[in-house]
Amino acid sequence: MMKLMINDKKIDARRDETVLEVCRREGIYIPTLCYQENLTPYGGCRLCIVEVEGNPRPMTACTLPVQDGMVIKTDTPLLKELRKFTLQLILSEHPYSCLICDKTKDCANYMECIEKEPITFGCKYCSKNGNCELQKLVEEFEIKEIPFTFRYRNLPIEDYDPFFERDYNLCVLCGRCVRACAELRHAYTIDFHHRGPKTLVGTAFNLPHLDTDCQFCGACVDACPTGAMRERYNKFLGNGEKKVKTHCLLCSIGCALNIEINGEKIIRTTPDKEPLCVRGRFGITQLVNHPKRITTPLAKKDGRVVAITWDEALDFAGSILKEYKEKTGVLFSPDLTLEAINALDTFTEIMGVEEFGAEINLTGDLESVCLKKSDKKFALIVIDLDLIQDFSVFLLKMKKSLDDNPVIIAIDPIQTKIAEKADLWLRPESGKELEVLDLILSPKKSESFAGIEKQKIVEAKRLLAKREVCIFYNPNNLRDFRTKENWKVFPLFSSPNLAFLNKAKINRAVDILNNDRIECLYLLGVTIPENKRYKKIIVQDCFLPDFDFDLFLPSAIFPEIEGTFIDITGKEKKLQKAIEPMGNARPDDWIIKNIIERMNFEFGKDENRLSKHQKKYSEESVDSDYPFYLVVRENGFRFRNKALSEILKGFKRFIMDDRVWMNPEDAKKLNIDDGKKVKIIAKDFETEMEVLITDKIPKGVVFTYYNPQKGLYEARAVRIECLE
Repeated sequence: MMKLMINDKKIDARRDETVLEVCRREGIYIPTLCYQENLTPYGGCRLCIVEVEGNPRPMTACTLPVQDGMVIKTDTPLLKELRKFTLQLILSEHPYSCLICDKTKDCANYMECIEKEPITFGCKYCSKNGNCELQKLVEEFEIKEIPFTFRYRNLPIEDYDPFFERDYNLCVLCGRCVRACAELRHAYTIDFHHRGPKTLVGTAFNLPHLDTDCQFCGACVDACPTGAMRERYNKFLGNGEKKVKTHCLLCSIGCALNIEINGEKIIRTTPDKEPLCVRGRFGITQLVNHPKRITTPLAKKDGRVVAITWDEALDFAGSILKEYKEKTGVLFSPDLTLEAINALDTFTEIMGVEEFGAEINLTGDLESVCLKKSDKKFALIVIDLDLIQDFSVFLLKMKKSLDDNPVIIAIDPIQTKIAEKADLWLRPESGKELEVLDLILSPKKSESFAGIEKQKIVEAKRLLAKREVCIFYNPNNLRDFRTKENWKVFPLFSSPNLAFLNKAKINRAVDILNNDRIECLYLLGVTIPENKRYKKIIVQDCFLPDFDFDLFLPSAIFPEIEGTFIDITGKEKKLQKAIEPMGNARPDDWIIKNIIERMNFEFGKDENRLSKHQKKYSEESVDSDYPFYLVVRENGFRFRNKALSEILKGFKRFIMDDRVWMNPEDAKKLNIDDGKKVKIIAKDFETEMEVLITDKIPKGVVFTYYNPQKGLYEARAVRIECLE
């Protein structure tokens, strides 16, 4: 420990601390603007300057390491004058009229809607009003005038990307967004451009963020101390009155987050400690508040869909299920809470329903292997999986836990984001991925294989030498994966609770849907192929399905309920209720338990019920009739019965999961243009989709995302026909 004297107070400090860190720990206030605790100190704003005995000039506390015997002053008249002068210089390039106006408080009472102006000229026009760090500093420094000529940059607002927009006329060049993007996300999407008074923040060549490596995680928005970066959806919703900490249920990682509430409305979600992905940061608020969300029970009567009460809905559900007791199939989404799944399990046991399944597509058993620090360096092999797009938070946590920058090798016929960023991308023929894996991990002689040159096989073995190898794959994408001795394997999947459900041997939804004996379906957060027809369908969900139904039971969304779920590591996490369910929506377990109460079946438990009807996956080969191999990958951007791109327009631009992707040479042979509608024909089904022509797909392969409504569950041989 080192001894310091700060403002005549003796303080102990650790060798690795800065002066600012010591002062904050001891409750000594020093103003900052460019400093953020989880970022590398920058020293750009110069507001944290302190006087150090023996140094002729003030020094920035955020970048100054402590030294034994230092004598420091943090609040002298000189420092106050210099800080005020510095902030006035910063404000000379920031719209400051409201900041120094003596009528600010009166203005707040009469200008409630003026912030909806498209251009920000002052605080009342700004979405950050009341939560801006500049406002707090101006008030603290008692600045009443700016003695410098105001320079407005007159830059156009960048509002062409989804989720957030940028107004760099408000930027104070603190660099927090740049460092957050680089250090917290390793994306390096934005940086400083030019020099001197022309300095700006932006992407390379001023490209839209959609055309860069931006993950739309919102780390830059959260870091911005002004309104230069702002969320599009909630910029006019004001500041939160309270925060509730809970977990995200939009993927299997289950990140901790804070839900900000104004009245009884969720206005935004923010990270608790670590950055979120695009789903948790920008998707939750829009889902809960969506205008197309259904919050009242609906029933089909005389050919019309009408609103009914919960008593009527529960009675109607009971009568349907009694009538079709022997011919009912129950399908549910893994996105339900454990309480809802357990209630549903009890319900199906009481009814004697054997056709009880989930929207899962797994085969075999999953073995989770958690990474632990080792003396060796790590190498990560990623197979048929996009760690950056689907599991960016997991990748960041993994790198942090390893305290290393591991070698990454991608084995994938599809050009994914992780393949583009990997140290080595091996692009085999579709279906040969596991053979390539075995080749690079075995002492076999290196040779060209499955379309991969010998030189790349040799390079892969060189990169893996003397490293501890960990293999990541998605069991929804890669079937019948068989691990070998000494292989460290980590299966990754997007939906929560899947490891728990797979151990329970829950039936697959696709197997139940192919059972011709089923005449009635009870669907909880699940959709069905558009060509399927049933006598009765009960839907329990948040959004209307795209097929006819007889009864709709509105479900609450996870910020509105309490419950638990299992994350990808097998850990049980808890959901905290942030607000009451909207309208007449109810938690899933409440609905299920109330249906049980309306029915009088005798309880008869079948111990083997959950292990029936398990089917193996069979792969099809291409031939002259079906010349294309259709690759179907798990869609990590779904919630219950909907793809996020169906209901949230920002996600439609971020991930094109409603199209079939095709190689340009294959498209040219079939005279297919980008965006045209094509028919996908397999031996047992056909469907129509728009085509996306891209060289990210190899020749002879077409690619799309899991889409049960279109009947797209798994890989198969198909042919493509143009409809336009």
